[in-house]
Amino acid sequence: MSIPRFFWAALALALTLAFSQAQAGACGYRYCWGAVGIGYSGAYGWSHSQYSEADAIQAAQAGCRGECVEIRTFYNTCGAIAVASNGSWGFGWNDSRGGAESNAMNYCRQGGYNCQIKVWSCSP
Repeated sequence: MSIPRFFWAALALALTLAFSQAQAGACGYRYCWGAVGIGYSGAYGWSHSQYSEADAIQAAQAGCRGECVEIRTFYNTCGAIAVASNGSWGFGWNDSRGGAESNAMNYCRQGGYNCQIKVWSCSP
């Protein structure tokens, strides 16, 4: 007894769909882009779950009302920016918000003091 060809075709299609969904990020894209940004006037913006890096930058810049001068991107993770009293800043990324904030604080402290998290976002 042989197995009908349509069975093999259906099995191949089911495996392809299952594999494709497993490769997608939580937002439905393979890379779920996000961005965080800061500006001189205290402006800040963020984005998450974007289809592309360019979309993530554009959405973060819109949050800054076009005033962001530093924007950092990431995908399938979290990002944060910490800013110091003297204007120094640091960017960090990690699988968790807390980890991203901790990394940003560590980089900020290398050149500044009284660092505080200004903006964060996660795009898992």
